[in-house]
Amino acid sequence: MTDQTRDQLIAELADLHRRLGEEFFASRLRPLLETDLTVQQLRALALVQVDRESTPQRLAEALGVSAATVSGILDRLTAAGMTVRTQDPADGRVRRVTSTEKGTEAIRRLVAHDEELPPDLLALLSVDDLHALIRGTGALLRAARKLAP
Repeated sequence: MTDQTRDQLIAELADLHRRLGEEFFASRLRPLLETDLTVQQLRALALVQVDRESTPQRLAEALGVSAATVSGILDRLTAAGMTVRTQDPADGRVRRVTSTEKGTEAIRRLVAHDEELPPDLLALLSVDDLHALIRGTGALLRAARKLAP
């Protein structure tokens, strides 16, 4: 097979993957609709995830809100079991904020699906594997359409 054929297969698979994502779009919105968290709480929790650990000051700066507002946001996230605040071992006046497993899972449910397959990942697959993925993804798309109301 030529590189052009591989490129065509990758393009076809990418299109099928996008279409499959469109079929599941509404179901991927469900966790957002079911969350009790506010947008600011979600943003704070996401920032803690990205940084792995943060401080109230860093969160206030990133969110563009006051320290008092961040304190309230963190109080609610901590009460919900999604974050933990601990004392910084180097400076007892500083609090460190980390996500709990529950907080990590809440964010993961909201952003667990990527829209595009990485081209460099697909380039590692053989032509036979690309054919198999196209067949399999097409079958998933057909099945998803049968489930749609």
